[in-house]
Amino acid sequence: MRGRFAGGKRLGSVGGAGFFLLLCSMGSALSDDQPSFDWVQEKYGWREISGGIDAAGDQWLLYSGMTVAPWGTDIYSDGWRLRVGGGYGQFGYDSAAPRDPCGDATSNDACTETGRARLHYDVEHTYAEALIGYHLRLGSLTAKAFAGAAMSSERHLRKDPASHTDGLEFGAKGVLELWFDASSETWMELDASYSTARDESSARWRAGWRLQPRLSVGPELRFDRNIESAAGEWNGRVGLFGRYEWIGGEVSLSGGVTARVRDWSGEDVSPYGTINVIYQY
Repeated sequence: MRGRFAGGKRLGSVGGAGFFLLLCSMGSALSDDQPSFDWVQEKYGWREISGGIDAAGDQWLLYSGMTVAPWGTDIYSDGWRLRVGGGYGQFGYDSAAPRDPCGDATSNDACTETGRARLHYDVEHTYAEALIGYHLRLGSLTAKAFAGAAMSSERHLRKDPASHTDGLEFGAKGVLELWFDASSETWMELDASYSTARDESSARWRAGWRLQPRLSVGPELRFDRNIESAAGEWNGRVGLFGRYEWIGGEVSLSGGVTARVRDWSGEDVSPYGTINVIYQY
């Protein structure tokens, strides 16, 4: 399905390095004679690394990032933030094979689509970003806003004559992240972003219910669109997630159904699954 990625068989240079650092950091913490996922830090750290894997149908993505509060006491205090991130993935789609020359205008011999073979195309996708932002708490609402530079690259493993999107693109990117604690048991989250590199826009909404102080479950919705999306077309997801948190990090699992949406009708429907890990130190 073309253009489904918002931003996985080989590790990207930026995304892979960060994800490896994340795993090493968590392994070090877990080896300090502490029970799994039950160690206690004295306080939150001022550095946060994250990484994850996303897969759906004929696509996959590996991604990672790092956020620091260089002038703050910890990652949850109000103040400026610096963030870098990136990832690598692949997606595939089917399209009609190139047509051989045909037709003779003098004899009214029209070309026809009948019998044309369909070919499968795989596309590599790589992205990276460097952002500066601000973290602000307003009562039950936590808001983070970022802006900076972004890079997005695509390369067809089999050349598609009908596609002209291969290459490296640079642009500006803006990100808004909102978290609202509706009560001690419920919360909502909304993340949205837009990049001028390949005209990429994305939004995700979650509503969580705390079954236990550390364990939340709930529904999630996602919207993605980029330069390859036709007018009135976008990629949507509907699913459920589980989130386990502790002082210093969290693990989130989600899954559901994804589809290309055109005029509110779904096409190329497939399941999806995502795992995301965050660690602060």
